[in-house]
Amino acid sequence: MDGPPILVDHLLKKYGRLIAVKHLSFKAGEGEILGILGPNGAGKTTTLRAIAGALKPTMGRVLVYGMNSYKESSRVKRIIGVMPEVPSLFPELTVRENLEFLGKVYGLSRLEARKAAEQTIDLMGLTDYVEVRYGHLSKGLKRRADMSGALVHDPRIIVLDEPTAGLDVFSASRLRSIIRELMKTGKTIIISSHYIDEIMELSKRVVILYKGTKVYEGEPRRLRDILDLGKRVKVVFDRELDESFWSALKDKISSYIDDTLLFTGDYLEVYTKDPLHLLDVLKESLEGNGYSIVDIDILPPSWEDVFKRYMIEARDPTGFTFKSEGKPCSCGAG
Repeated sequence: MDGPPILVDHLLKKYGRLIAVKHLSFKAGEGEILGILGPNGAGKTTTLRAIAGALKPTMGRVLVYGMNSYKESSRVKRIIGVMPEVPSLFPELTVRENLEFLGKVYGLSRLEARKAAEQTIDLMGLTDYVEVRYGHLSKGLKRRADMSGALVHDPRIIVLDEPTAGLDVFSASRLRSIIRELMKTGKTIIISSHYIDEIMELSKRVVILYKGTKVYEGEPRRLRDILDLGKRVKVVFDRELDESFWSALKDKISSYIDDTLLFTGDYLEVYTKDPLHLLDVLKESLEGNGYSIVDIDILPPSWEDVFKRYMIEARDPTGFTFKSEGKPCSCGAG
């Protein structure tokens, strides 16, 4: 098998007059976690299905280790494990029965499928639930069983569509830990999620889609550098500020503030590229009027703020320029 694990090459997918994915290109390397982000309707699931060989491109192609994912889907499916967004196993079968069945579907012998099911059950922490019917599991346990179904044949590539959607904090954290461990084994992982922090935390690189078009490809940390959002500054006052004083103070600090995120009387949260001067002016003005600062927090912009800013840029009908892997990339908004 030649070529990178995943090569998406000018992928175009139409459903009638609707363009779901528009001339999309990117690749994923060996042992890499690649995150795919985008709002609803961006083309994330369509892209994942194309990678898995589950749909025929209108134009372009997806290569998996040099194999065409659609034309050679029977070969490709043996080295790809897919965890779809919706529950995917048979509700009337137990966890063990589901995994043994899937193992045989992927070409394992009966003995191999049984052994693979046992190993996967152990990895996913499902030992206490092997004889429970899938339909009777909690949502968190169902997602673990779904991931087990994607892993049972020990694939080289794993495709995860919204793996932690709807899970409680502990269940989601456990799945993320498993994903990190899988990466250490050299597997290539493609993950799509609405949870921005999750994608940015897990992924070595991200691809951001908007209306089927790629608007960014690269390292997550570079997004903050490109947008230059400054710092998020949170300030807590000793008591609520007088309305007239706050009105005057706003004018005084306005030149230092890029965006006011929240003000509640005794709490101020802003974006600024000059936090030290802002705090100096705040401190002097407050103390001169009998107020004081009781707490300060200076943070980088949240991933949610970064993503929102990108989406605002992507909606600009005049077009915009992003840098992708260090090279300028002019992208239209359609």
